[in-house]
Parts: sequence; C-alpha cells; structure tokens
Amino acid sequence: MRKSYYAAHTYMILGVISGLHYREFTKANHFTGDTQLALIHTHLLALGMPGFLIIPALDKQFTPSGTKLFTYFFA
Repeated sequence: MRKSYYAAHTYMILGVISGLHYREFTKANHFTGDTQLALIHTHLLALGMPGFLIIPALDKQFTPSGTKLFTYFFA
C-alpha cells in the first residue's frame, strides 16, 4: 500500500514540474497557440495521482495487493 502512496506522490511531483515547464517554456518563446505540453500536465495530475490514491482504498476493502496479478499491474 505504501508503494501506491509513493507512486501518487511521484505523479504529483511530475505533474507540477511538467506544468511549470509548460508555463515557462511557452512564455519564454512567446508561444500563444495550442501545445501538447498542457495535456501532459493535465494527465499526470488528473489521471496518475488520483488513480494511485484510489488503490489503497480498494486494497483496504478487497486486499488485492497480496496476489501475483497486483504486482504485474503495479509494474
């Protein structure tokens, strides 16, 4: 279960760093159009972090972390 918290924290840090990079990169190059950098920032924060925060709640209820399939899923 602790691995899920660490994974969620890693996704949060990567999301914040990618958002900072997106903001500063487009501002430094005076770019005003659409870019894929915004999607990376959004997906890391909105899909990665909450996805790994839901796993401990499901693990408390159904205990899938003891199975071999969970290690394949997590890898």
